[in-house]
Amino acid sequence: MEDMHTTPATTPTTAATNSRRSFLGYAGLFGAGLALVSCAPSMGMSGSMGNTMGAGAAQDLEILNYALTLEYLEAEFYTAFSTGALAAKLTDPRTKEYAKELASHEQAHVEALAATIRKLGGTPVSKPTFDFSPLIGNGSGQNDMTFLQLAATIEPVGVRAYLGQVARLSNPELITAAAAIHAVEANHVSGVQELRVSLGYNKNPTRQTSIAPQTDANPTSTNVADFNADYSPTPTAFWTPLTMAQVLAIVGPVIK
Repeated sequence: MEDMHTTPATTPTTAATNSRRSFLGYAGLFGAGLALVSCAPSMGMSGSMGNTMGAGAAQDLEILNYALTLEYLEAEFYTAFSTGALAAKLTDPRTKEYAKELASHEQAHVEALAATIRKLGGTPVSKPTFDFSPLIGNGSGQNDMTFLQLAATIEPVGVRAYLGQVARLSNPELITAAAAIHAVEANHVSGVQELRVSLGYNKNPTRQTSIAPQTDANPTSTNVADFNADYSPTPTAFWTPLTMAQVLAIVGPVIK
C-alpha cells in the first residue's frame, strides 16, 4: 500500500501484558499440535484446569483468545479514527460514520469473545500494546482515503482469519458464534469497498479475488507493501482462509 509504511515506528509508552511473543506462541502451539498441558500456561489456564479440560475444549479456548487478540487490534484501530487521536483526520460524513460503526462492532466482538472465554472456564488474554506507526507513520498524513484503504486491507484479513479457524472448533455453539462474527467482517469488507467506490478511491472496483488484500502477483506475501486494497465490493464466491502463522506475519509488526 502506498505511503502506509514509510515513517519509522515510534516506541510504545507502556508494556503489554500480552506481548507479540505470546501471540507468536499461539501460532506455534497450534502448528506443533502440542498437548493440553503445554497449551494451558499461555492462555491463563491453571494446570489443574489443563488436566481436567478436554483437548477439544482447550483448543476452542486457544482459538477464541487468538480471535480476541485480532478483535482488540481492530477495535483499537477504528476507535483511534472514531473517537481517538486520529478522529479529526476524517472529514467525510460517511467515512466518519463508518469509523464509528466499525469501532462499535469490533468492541462488541471483544466483549462477546471475552465473555464466552470466561463462561467456558478460561481466562481472556490481556490486550496487547499496539503500535500502528508502521502503517500510519505519526498519523499526520492520515485522511479519509488512507483510513478507508487501511480498512479495506484489515477487514479481509479478519474474514480469512476466522475462516481459517472456524472448522477447528469442537463446540457447535462456538462454530455458530464464530460464523456470525465472520459474516459481519465480510459485511465490513463490502461496505468499505462500496464507500471507496463511491468516493472514487477504489481504482479497480471489478477485480475479483479470494485472497485480498494479497495479490495474484504475490499471493503468499504477508508484507503490507505488497498488498492491494483495490478489489470489488463483492470480491469472490469463496474466500481463501489464512492460517494463524500467516495472520501473525501480517499483523505481528503492530503488536508489541
